[in-house]
Amino acid sequence: MEKILILLSTYNGERYLPELLSSLLEQTNVDLHVLIRDDGSKDNTVSYLKTIDDNRIEYYIGENKHAVGSFLELIQKASLNYDYYAFCDQDDVWLKDKLSTAVCRLNKVESKKPALYYSGQIITDADLNILYKHNLDTKRSVKANCIFNQMAGCTAVFNRELLQYLKKYSPQNIYGHDVWCYRICAALEGNILVNSEGKILYRQHGNNVVGIQNGLKGKWKTVCDYIFKYNASSYAKEILNGYSDDLDADWVDFFQNIANANTSFKARMNVLKDSEIVFNSSVLKMVFIAKVLLKKL
Repeated sequence: MEKILILLSTYNGERYLPELLSSLLEQTNVDLHVLIRDDGSKDNTVSYLKTIDDNRIEYYIGENKHAVGSFLELIQKASLNYDYYAFCDQDDVWLKDKLSTAVCRLNKVESKKPALYYSGQIITDADLNILYKHNLDTKRSVKANCIFNQMAGCTAVFNRELLQYLKKYSPQNIYGHDVWCYRICAALEGNILVNSEGKILYRQHGNNVVGIQNGLKGKWKTVCDYIFKYNASSYAKEILNGYSDDLDADWVDFFQNIANANTSFKARMNVLKDSEIVFNSSVLKMVFIAKVLLKKL
């Protein structure tokens, strides 16, 4: 039975944490442990953690680094004695076969290469009433996902080989640990497995760090965020700083063009002409073109 370490960062999560942890411990056909880093909670989260009497759950208390910094520290703390690793948010509920489904798929790919699995989500309200299913675009290319991320970190499961690379370098200028994880695996030409089926109940509530937008207003906000907020060039610069010696020439060229696109006309044209950046959605493709031309990459 495969050993899995779940990496969980908590911050003022007392309301939903018991339900989450219960769903983790009910995972089937895996040998799991949970490593929790509390990110300086001000509520009773730590008091609750102290009441847990289960040797599968370990926690420690850190200073407030916000979500990205907290997860990057968990990556560095994670032992290499596990087969697979999973990111986890404090307010979701996992279906019982979430991890076993991921392991089944990951076991079918080459074990000596970095490998990453992620899935869709079932979106709920704060009381877990199902709102809709957030399915994934399985036809979007890997390089397109390196521009606009569609992987939710709370669905990600990855192997020891990818963890070793993630430990190699800690970035300073990124907005999401999940985006970082995906792009490192892609840059290293690792195996990336996509399951459009939802395997977690993703709870939407007022305190989400990142939420999924729905409806016309929500979709417009997503478009604006894609153009003006989410920065691909900062990731490209960090990847080149930390991993340029590990990358094939094609990926070095790709990230150099992304890194320089906001200041170099030639780099912008190279990005727009890259035939491996493929979006299945015509709307998203137009958003991508606008982002490049507006020098917001």
